[in-house]
Amino acid sequence: MGRNKKLSNPFSTGGGGGHFEASVQACFVTLMLTGGYAPALPRWPIVEVKLQGKVDGFETDDLIIHVQNPSSGERRKLLGQLKHAVAFTAGNEVLGQVLHGAWTDFNNSSVFSKGKDAITLITGPLSAIDQKNVCWLLEQARRTKDCDEFYRNVKQTNFSPSQAEEKLEVIASHLQRANCGKRLDKHELFEFFKHFHLLGFDLGSEAGVSLALLHSHMSQFNIDLPQWAWGRVIDVVQTWNRAAGTITLALLPEDLRAAFDRRAAMEFPKELEVAPTRAEVDWTHHPDASYLALSLLLGSWDEKNGNDTRVVSELLGIEYEQWVHKAREILHTSDSPLSLRDGTWTVSERACLWPALGSRLFDRNLDAFKTIARTVLAERDPAFELPAEERYAAGIHGKVTTYSPALRKGLAEGLALLGTAPEAATHCSRGKPEATCASVVRDVLTDADWVVWGSLSNLLPMLAEASPLVFLDAVERATATTPCVFDELFSQEEMG
Repeated sequence: MGRNKKLSNPFSTGGGGGHFEASVQACFVTLMLTGGYAPALPRWPIVEVKLQGKVDGFETDDLIIHVQNPSSGERRKLLGQLKHAVAFTAGNEVLGQVLHGAWTDFNNSSVFSKGKDAITLITGPLSAIDQKNVCWLLEQARRTKDCDEFYRNVKQTNFSPSQAEEKLEVIASHLQRANCGKRLDKHELFEFFKHFHLLGFDLGSEAGVSLALLHSHMSQFNIDLPQWAWGRVIDVVQTWNRAAGTITLALLPEDLRAAFDRRAAMEFPKELEVAPTRAEVDWTHHPDASYLALSLLLGSWDEKNGNDTRVVSELLGIEYEQWVHKAREILHTSDSPLSLRDGTWTVSERACLWPALGSRLFDRNLDAFKTIARTVLAERDPAFELPAEERYAAGIHGKVTTYSPALRKGLAEGLALLGTAPEAATHCSRGKPEATCASVVRDVLTDADWVVWGSLSNLLPMLAEASPLVFLDAVERATATTPCVFDELFSQEEMG
């Protein structure tokens, strides 16, 4: 009998769920230690991680994240239910339980503040159908002005994914059961969708992207720290989980707090350094401040490249000769943020100028920037048309990109600037900067082949900064392709 006994993996016997739950909870405790941010909430520091919130009246109770505005003291909450596997089908009991708890909390003003707090289902990898259709529905609810526009988009065959209506009905049927059998009207369902988020974490694998990013976060404090700290955080979380405790920085063990007390010394590229603001020129009120603000998004361009100059003209809304006349005047001003060398213009101190000039941008400027960035960054490098051993001489063969490397790099850094500090664009619609970055990264990387990934190899860190969740989704999709996109990409390198 011993020889015939079947082996089971931890997830099939229930043990994997506890591991997944502890890993996700530890992820947010790590973000609190490293100064990271919680998804679906404002970019404010995490101040509390509540475990097992049932005792405090939460139905979505596995994880309650509290963030706080350092200036005003205002708090927001993320209510999280953790399930290592779930399917968006009418008969899925796990989904029914999650949505029942979410609907109960959504209508309980003592635990949830509509318009401020968020509810999320955090799960492992979803099926491709659920990932595509459900995430699209939730994003549409947050990007449309009202429920009529939302339902119109859902019903447009050539606009919505093929099974969006079916998944909408699945969620609606579960919420009907949660609502004592009374079907939600379209306004109620739309409002719920605006507050509900679906987050995928691949924390079940040591080779997962989520864990790699967490280790990168921790290594900012000490390059050897992740090897010890992650296991230590897991231990703390499992201990506090049994007591349904609330974790704050002050209550964490002293050794953990000390490990993250000070960041390791780092050297940044000179062009990205935040230099002290000099008092010689007030660029905020400069006559050409609006054009200078737009140039912050461009970063750099080659005026010998006609395609580059057309892009500059398109974004700034004036002929290039008009702009270059202004740029040369700024170039000769003391403390000028512009520099010119061998025909390449560069905007320096972008991070320093952005808070002062971001208010000069409007929605139409971001729409133009989105179109330009998408076009330029999606270009396939013709050097990959050559055999690997000849690519070093791509310029000699005329295999160069339409737009200059300077412009491509400048636009990628402009996306990172916009995505990491969207609050500076005060005159743009709420969420517009983040949506702009997400749209560009999604359009460029989703379903991209190895040539596109290879063409962007030196720009990928900036795209990850611009929209981390969309970038990770693209990486996961690329990893899941058959054959794997990255297998072909890595095979191009002789040295591995």
